[in-house]
Amino acid sequence: MTNKEWRYQLFANKKTVSDSSRFTASSASESCADTDHGVIWSTYLASEQNYGETRDSVILARIPVTQPEKTQTIDVVKKGVVIDGITYIEFLDCNAYLWHSEEYKTVKTHFGETGPVYHAFVRVIFLACPEDYFYTDYDTEAGTFTPIRRLQIRFDGKTQPLTGTAYVEYMKSRNLSGQHGSGDAGESVILTDKLRLLPDGYRYTFATANGTQPVFLRVKDHDDTFEVLGHIPVEGEYETQSAYLNGKFYAIVRSVSAEAEYGAANFWTSEDNGKTWKPGCRVEFAGTRPQCLPYDGKLLVAYSVCGVEPNLVRDGRNNCRLVMGEGPDLSEYKEIFFVADPRGMVYYDIVDYNKDLYAIWSDASLHLDKNPQAKDVLYMAKIGDLRFIQ
Repeated sequence: MTNKEWRYQLFANKKTVSDSSRFTASSASESCADTDHGVIWSTYLASEQNYGETRDSVILARIPVTQPEKTQTIDVVKKGVVIDGITYIEFLDCNAYLWHSEEYKTVKTHFGETGPVYHAFVRVIFLACPEDYFYTDYDTEAGTFTPIRRLQIRFDGKTQPLTGTAYVEYMKSRNLSGQHGSGDAGESVILTDKLRLLPDGYRYTFATANGTQPVFLRVKDHDDTFEVLGHIPVEGEYETQSAYLNGKFYAIVRSVSAEAEYGAANFWTSEDNGKTWKPGCRVEFAGTRPQCLPYDGKLLVAYSVCGVEPNLVRDGRNNCRLVMGEGPDLSEYKEIFFVADPRGMVYYDIVDYNKDLYAIWSDASLHLDKNPQAKDVLYMAKIGDLRFIQ
């Protein structure tokens, strides 16, 4: 397919999956596929009264894959919630993954064959301003949430609540030079990397902030204590996204300075389970969230670039380049598509649903006159199965 055909595929067929009649801002989706029930679960940040970089609520969306227009909007937490005696008014990050209990029911599958369908839960984790990380589990059958609890982090034999303070403590214990916190958005530590389950029973992810070295973590499936494994020795900005493929971890780091050490690399690999990291290459991309995921024995990497016209929003937030390949040099990867929309394509999330890929992103369709961040409304479109698309 040509880029023109890809643009039609995505933008002409997109469906709204956030509640645009209720929310003035919706963005930063993190999603997981529930292939037993034909849905994608996506958590995102939203506001009912402000525009752009505002986050009054954490929302969980139940998106039927073949009927996204029937998306169900579920409130996780809202401004004014009281947790452990503290009233929180803003939420700065959220993430989600699907896990299964040991309970299951046997169902018919194919010509008399049967198989198990497990009881599924969606774990939603979120950062309550300014530095406290919590989680709750959504029972997809009962439609209820468990009580909100704190996430924990462990390093140097010590377990403590996962907070910005604990993140800084780790930084100082390793004599890292990274700054802490952000003057414009207030993030003290964020977990925006996908929490994918690997065969060893752990989920792996990065903790990051504005101007810090990305810290690599793992957590046992549906446990609540993250263990620090190591860090990438360059400062990035906000998000670092990772994926595991053929015995290696890969990571793409947002906004590494062109004057940074290690050849200013922003694409890194690890062969020792994330304890140490080697520079791979540098690819120039805009200061926005990239994506990285395994797919059909290869690696998919998505990022945006600056200077694409026409553009009505913040520079670098109106396009997406998707490439596929393997190895540490992204220049050797094959471009799948490069698409752009003048009204934005921000914080895109790419979801693998049985090899069919879906993209979820936000743009400035509603309130371009009020804020250029392109975080008004969330859309979803089918990319498709890349094995059969030429």
